[in-house]
Order: sequence, then structure tokens, then C-alpha cells
Amino acid sequence: MAPLPLTYDRPTVHEPGTFTPHTYTGACHCGRVEFSCIAPPMDELEVLSCTCSFCAKRGGLQIYVRPESLSWTKGGWEDLTQYRWNTCRVAHCFCPVCGTHIGTNAGPVLALNMRCMEGVDAEALKERRFDGKTAVPGPKVESALEDAA
Repeated sequence: MAPLPLTYDRPTVHEPGTFTPHTYTGACHCGRVEFSCIAPPMDELEVLSCTCSFCAKRGGLQIYVRPESLSWTKGGWEDLTQYRWNTCRVAHCFCPVCGTHIGTNAGPVLALNMRCMEGVDAEALKERRFDGKTAVPGPKVESALEDAA
């Protein structure tokens, strides 16, 4: 199977009220943090994979939502370890116990890892590939998140 084409298009931010709401539940591997997220149902959802050096190694499939779409049911951002790189403007958040990447906190936009969601076949989701490999260390990856805000 040929790889998906690469794009520089900014991520789609799923704005509350613009889609049929579906509640996803998610957690890290060890259960230190648990959360729910309101986003479009799987048949309407598009995830973003990025080819930058960091994202390629962690293998996340991200959805982009506003902070009000996320509810913590156990723990929260403060219970996660942050990793910042390149421009250091966004916090990539991981469980400090099991290492699961939960998502990226960019302030007005959150990127949540769909691989953390319960009952989701991540490989069956509609995927778009962001060309972070050639965009980083330039500003395009960070500005794509900010433009979506």
C-alpha cells in the first residue's frame, strides 16, 4: 500500500457545536490518568500523523480539540511529564510512570492521541499526514497549531 500524501495544511480543530458529539474515554497504560473527550464520531473523524523526528518516533495519531472538550476523570495535566523542543511553545505530555503519550497542550488547542482512547481501532481512522520532516526545525509545525487557535 502506498503511503498517504504529505501536506502542510493546518490541523482541523473540532470546534464544539460543529459536529455530532461523541464521547471517547481514554487513559495511559498504567491508569495514572484517565479522561473523556468530546469529538466527532469515528466515521467523521480525521487524525493527523506527523513525520517530524519527534512524532515519527512516538507514533501518535492526533485529533485537535478545544480544552473545553476534555474532562479529566483521574489526574490531569499536572500529573504528566512535559517535553518541549524546537520552539518550546507546546507541551508534549506523557505519563511519568508508563510513558504513554496522552497529548500535546498548546493552550487554546489540544492534540490528543487517539491511540489512548478505549475501543478505537486507530488503524481504521481516516488519516492525514503532516510533512513535519521538512517543516521542522522551521516554524511551520508550531504555527500550524497556533493558526488553528
